[in-house]
Amino acid sequence: MDWECGGRDKATCERLIQRLARWRTRLYCTDAYAAYTVLLPLGQHYTGKDETHGIERDNARQRHWLARFRRRSIVVSKSKRMVDVSLALFARFAGNSRISDLLSMLT
Repeated sequence: MDWECGGRDKATCERLIQRLARWRTRLYCTDAYAAYTVLLPLGQHYTGKDETHGIERDNARQRHWLARFRRRSIVVSKSKRMVDVSLALFARFAGNSRISDLLSMLT
């Protein structure tokens, strides 16, 4: 799991793709947004819902566990660092079905 904070534009997509290069990503599953079609390698880009259900499940879990992603007017921090730290904690614990590890650390 990885993320990039920014707008839904070409520059944000390029930063994410550059960072993903170290993982030797073989398949990118996205929606049909035009920037993805232009930037992602031909033959490695899949557009469709049948392969993105895992991503949608993670997005739903993020909104459930992290209040900052629910309602913008109440709990969203303006700090990019806080968003990055929140997502890193989510990836480490909830994203790996290890939320119990986090809970045991807090008690």
